[in-house]
Amino acid sequence: MSTAAEQVARARELCRPNLVKRLMLENKLAHSFGIRVAFSTEMPLVAKRAGYSAVLMNLEHMAMSIETMKDIAVSCLNVGITPMVVVPTCAPEWISRCLDSGAQAIIVPHVNNVEQAKMCVNASKFPPLGHRSVTMVTAMTQYETSLSYAAIAEVVNEEVMIMPMIETEDGVKNVEAIASVPGIDALLIGCADLCMELGIPGQYDSELFHSTVAKIATAAEKASVNGRKVFVGLGGLEPRPDLLETFAKRHSPVRFAMAGRDLALLLAGMNKQAASINQISKQL
Repeated sequence: MSTAAEQVARARELCRPNLVKRLMLENKLAHSFGIRVAFSTEMPLVAKRAGYSAVLMNLEHMAMSIETMKDIAVSCLNVGITPMVVVPTCAPEWISRCLDSGAQAIIVPHVNNVEQAKMCVNASKFPPLGHRSVTMVTAMTQYETSLSYAAIAEVVNEEVMIMPMIETEDGVKNVEAIASVPGIDALLIGCADLCMELGIPGQYDSELFHSTVAKIATAAEKASVNGRKVFVGLGGLEPRPDLLETFAKRHSPVRFAMAGRDLALLLAGMNKQAASINQISKQL
């Protein structure tokens, strides 16, 4: 019979590391590739070869089944990048099922208050941080069946990230309290929706947007005490790498960014290629 310390050591050896979390802790800017149309399990390897830290699957805004999400998440784990999932709501059944299926980071939209933030933690973290139900056999621990529940809880809690989205005026008003909830790993700013809610749609250069980002970053920094780190991520600013650089340099908690989606990148490449061929055609 192995000791508790041996069980934890074995769990750490088996548990797939969360690349996004590791990069953020190393003060690097982690970033994700979003998939909307390319649901092949080959995409995680393509994303890794391109230099991405994660593949992001947005179940809030696209028609992807839980089975497809699971297959892509497991592929991410196998190639060594982080499978991230945006769930439709903070409902526990969405969060826990995605985690049990292989996700390592869960992004929850429209988290507006402490109660919703606690729901996120309760569904994503094993006790004592939360109330996630234990399941023994998962891809994250390489389907090992001999690990103790205590070892699984300790090690998996360290590698799973829960990231509530701040994208409403209520969320901004309550952001300090949301960030302070134990178990919250990062705050994800939904830049497009936030600007819509603030009455400044698409105005990413406005003083109001910049001051709001600063308020969220300050809340994360204030919550980063006693060895705990709370980070900030940016969603929707991939067309503005200048702003991504500005915010990452200005605010030390900003260490994650969504960095492109398959449809947008595919269209950009196709437009360029088609234009070059059409130009040749005009000269014939």
